[in-house]
Amino acid sequence: MDEAKQEYIMETKPTPAEPLSWRDGAIPALAVCLAWLFWANFDFVRVLDFGLPHLGVPALVCAHFAAVFITLGRRARLSSGAGVCMTAALLSALACALWDEPIFTMLNCLVILLAAAMATFALAGRTDCNRPRAIFDTVTLSLLALCTRLGRPFRALWQLGKRADRKKLGYAAASVLLALPVAAVVLWLLSSADAVFSDLFARLRPDFPIGHYFRPLRTLSTALFLASALYFIREDPAPRAAEKPHGPRRAVLFLGMTAALDIVYIIFCYIQIKYLFGGAVEASMAGGWAEYARSGFFQLVAVAAINLTLCLAGTDAGRFASHGGKLLRGLYALLLALTAVILASAFRRMCLYIDAFGLSVLRLLTLWAMAVIAFGILAAGWKLCRPGVSFFRAAGVFALGLWCVMALAGPGRMIADYNTERYLSGELTEVDAGYLRDLGTDALPALRALGEEADMLTDRPWAQVSASYQRAAK
Repeated sequence: MDEAKQEYIMETKPTPAEPLSWRDGAIPALAVCLAWLFWANFDFVRVLDFGLPHLGVPALVCAHFAAVFITLGRRARLSSGAGVCMTAALLSALACALWDEPIFTMLNCLVILLAAAMATFALAGRTDCNRPRAIFDTVTLSLLALCTRLGRPFRALWQLGKRADRKKLGYAAASVLLALPVAAVVLWLLSSADAVFSDLFARLRPDFPIGHYFRPLRTLSTALFLASALYFIREDPAPRAAEKPHGPRRAVLFLGMTAALDIVYIIFCYIQIKYLFGGAVEASMAGGWAEYARSGFFQLVAVAAINLTLCLAGTDAGRFASHGGKLLRGLYALLLALTAVILASAFRRMCLYIDAFGLSVLRLLTLWAMAVIAFGILAAGWKLCRPGVSFFRAAGVFALGLWCVMALAGPGRMIADYNTERYLSGELTEVDAGYLRDLGTDALPALRALGEEADMLTDRPWAQVSASYQRAAK
């Protein structure tokens, strides 16, 4: 055989499939375990009867990351961004296990969903958590991971079958399929012929309600999607195209809008300094100084967030290097300073409102948002001086860290204790006991201090039990 023909045969010969490792074989089992834990936490009927999951959340999150590290093995790419997201997910899960407040539990689950997904794709090398687009990449990659590798578990079983004697496997499968209808016919005939055998067979036959058939099917269906995701992250990602450096950008696009906003905010800040912080009498035209001071904080927080977003949209070295860049930098600095005054006004109004009506979940979340925006103003000011600074990384770490601190501190217990102590001291005219009951078992000590009783200690499955529930049950 000549060399040309031999080379042609070697090129056209199909390459053997890549041998399966034990990690590939373990993925279906890992997916089934994760699916079972998921439905143990988020079974719709159990959530309605017993409330949101608590102890089961950290179990599910720990199992998720264990499955990710088992799947990736040495391919796991540890980075600071992945570490921050993974830590935030674990701490938020721990907060779910410690406290019982339902709204923060739901918000913690949302934080866990996003942070765990970002950490997973960062460990797989498919996204960079330090970039703002990582959130959008995570959503896209999640849909691809869950839906594009659904056939991989069956392909893995097929490749495993190639290692065995396929004829013997075929005969065994055919034998089982033929035995089932034959056995059914024989059992029916024997049951019809003998009453004693029929009664014995009826007593031995398991009596499963429909739920016992639906739950395994639900778990296996979920496991199929989870196995697809695990196979997706195990594959090496395609190389990313290098981003082209941006040249000078036009600053004039932001000059007019920023200048107009600065003029409006100068007038608004003057009014705040005179009437809110100075307590001028003219505020009585708006229903009295107290009414004037205890309103508008939500709107001001939204305005501060819009200003910060606008400032970040035009902050880059290329735009500052263009014509009018120095003027734009100055207008941005003024905008950030005025935004700080607006945020201080919102904080002042919120404090006065809390003094008059007490603390609530929404007001506590607003205070958290104010702290994040305040840090964002400082970080944006630093980015004005050094445009190369990563604002998203600094602000993201601060926001996640502050959220974990607040969630671990027990927000429901904190709200109930604050309102109760101020009511008993006479600083609050009334306290809503019904609202405190909605905070769950976290509010039981405060309710008992008020002389109120709440029946919250119903039996719960293990996944719905929290440390707060256990303390109240003792």
